[in-house]
Amino acid sequence: GASSRARGEKPDALAALQAANEELRAKLTDIQIELQQEKSKVSKLEREKNQEVKQIKEHEQHKSTVVVTELKVKLHEEKMKELQAVREALLRQHESELLRVIKIKDNEIQRLQTLLNAVRDGAPDKVKTVLLTEAKEEAKKGFEVEKIKMQQEISELKGAKKQVEEALTMVIQADKIKAAEIRSVYHLHQEEISRIKRECEREIRRL
Repeated sequence: GASSRARGEKPDALAALQAANEELRAKLTDIQIELQQEKSKVSKLEREKNQEVKQIKEHEQHKSTVVVTELKVKLHEEKMKELQAVREALLRQHESELLRVIKIKDNEIQRLQTLLNAVRDGAPDKVKTVLLTEAKEEAKKGFEVEKIKMQQEISELKGAKKQVEEALTMVIQADKIKAAEIRSVYHLHQEEISRIKRECEREIRRL
């Protein structure tokens, strides 16, 4: 009777074992399916994060381009203002030189008019004396005028050179300042992009 019961229990135990095995296989299959679903979710999140990082990079690069363009336009406008100031200064110098020449010509006309009056009113000897004296005065005056003119031209050229050098120095300094600002803005944007990238990578790893 005991051996008969033992033989009857073996098929039952085997059936129970097979049932447990099938249940474990079913659970394993469910776990594998769930794992695959989680992997798909992670892959989707990674794709979304990568897309988001790409969009952020493109946005930051666009912002950097806009800032750099604005700085270039501003620098160009400042250069144009400085060149316009130099141009106006040179124009004023030209006008001053023109007035000086007109004054010299007026004096010449007045001198010739005086000489003409002396020729009309005087005798031949008097005219000769007047012409000789006038020639001497003219030679002396011409020398003095040329001397003063050369001194003025030298002084004006020195002044114009100094103004051009000062304007050039200002433009160079402005270029350096703007270049430094552009580099600073560029580095700040690069650091911000790197920071956003690191945060996104950390978020992806955490997911």
